[in-house]
Amino acid sequence: MFKILLAGALILSSAALPASAEYRGSLSVCTHDSDGSLTLRSGPGKSYEEMRQIKSGKTVQELDTTSGDGFQWSKVSYRGNTGWVRSDYLCNNSRAEN
Repeated sequence: MFKILLAGALILSSAALPASAEYRGSLSVCTHDSDGSLTLRSGPGKSYEEMRQIKSGKTVQELDTTSGDGFQWSKVSYRGNTGWVRSDYLCNNSRAEN
């Protein structure tokens, strides 16, 4: 019973956060190539402007997700830049670098 009450309280408290406070977690860039990089874009799709490259192994903060171009995209924050990357190149890896 306590677990149900606690879960309900957590759901209600997270729904009360403003949109700017949505933080999903830290993920690392996993290009499956140690010299690879992932393109940070201004929107969720390949047609959006390329803002910068993020090297494989670096850590990003995931803020949101959406679909576009037939792919899943993640809105991320990286070193003061906020943009979109393909979600299939993100993974949960505690050995990632900043």
